[in-house]
Amino acid sequence: MLQYKLIKKIQLTTLNLLLINGVFADPIGDIIEQTGSAQILRESDQLILTPDFLPEIQLYDTAETANGRMLIEFKDKAELALTEHTKILIDEVIFDPDPSKSKMTMKFVQGTARFASGKLAIMNKKNIDIQTPTATIGIRGTDFTTTVDEIGRSLIILLPDENGDASGEITVTNLGGTITLNEAYQATMVNTLDTAPSQSLTLNNITPSMIDNMFIVNPPQEVKEQIEEEARADMNEDQGILDVDYLAYDELDKDYDDYANDPDYDARNGRIDIDYLAGDFLPDLLDAVEELLRTTDELGSEQLSGSVGGWALKGAQFGLNQDSQYNVFEEDGKLIFYRSVNGVISITFASGASFSLTSNLDGYQGTILGNGGDDIFITITQGN
Repeated sequence: MLQYKLIKKIQLTTLNLLLINGVFADPIGDIIEQTGSAQILRESDQLILTPDFLPEIQLYDTAETANGRMLIEFKDKAELALTEHTKILIDEVIFDPDPSKSKMTMKFVQGTARFASGKLAIMNKKNIDIQTPTATIGIRGTDFTTTVDEIGRSLIILLPDENGDASGEITVTNLGGTITLNEAYQATMVNTLDTAPSQSLTLNNITPSMIDNMFIVNPPQEVKEQIEEEARADMNEDQGILDVDYLAYDELDKDYDDYANDPDYDARNGRIDIDYLAGDFLPDLLDAVEELLRTTDELGSEQLSGSVGGWALKGAQFGLNQDSQYNVFEEDGKLIFYRSVNGVISITFASGASFSLTSNLDGYQGTILGNGGDDIFITITQGN
């Protein structure tokens, strides 16, 4: 007969027990606020939240919101707030009478969440470990937000305390290096696991309530400028502008018609090869639909495809796609979709990514699959 060891912990007048690996243990937190659609995933169970059903939080739960929000309070009074379309795995939480032995590990998978460390002295803040797909966040008694997009890029912002000062200090670390945030509204952007976090910068004219999933598609202007500046610095790192010998160039002597006859030249594989005048800046809806029908009739939606550098596409081909007006090309192993019609769309997929890109743009409606389209799902709808 299988026997279990019973560990009893009486708190006030209640006794809450959970069987984990043959040992009973207490819940680690409660859902204290919930609006809209949200759920807790627990092994094979899907617990749909309602005002009348807010289950206690257990180890290895996954908290997930759709068009809703959720606020979790842990036993040490730490708070985790999830905005819409956010997913977090509560990996390991241990509360021990000795704070140095307590531990908290969570994985922010996607969306925007705010974490504020506990007010009770039962958790050594050094033992709190928050992970995103591209970075690990170390806590020193603080309040911060993290926004994670579909491909794992992470924007981390340190929030102020009630006096407007920095609420503490956090470190953002990955294989590329470490950045420390210790001022109110300092932020860093982490693009990949092996690319160093961007240099810290201070965001202006924002409040905690303004930080949500809009930062996924539209990061703060300061973050955009910082990323662009660092990209330019990386390009010029090996060669300064004063080191360029401009007299060595003989561009005027070249016959550019020769490129068209060069079998090794592929005009589809670079950003500089895009013919920006080829875009239909004033698209006629009927023409766009007619072109889409013609393409489908001639090729079939499943036959319109391309393959370059390990990238397999369905629903699009490399170069300019007349139906969608996407320029598709490979650059440094990454796949780029670029469109400049009534606004600019630029999407970059990391090497080997499997994605599904659905667009409703200027009369074009379609889905493009890359490498099977199993992992990343992006939908773009352009308003009037």
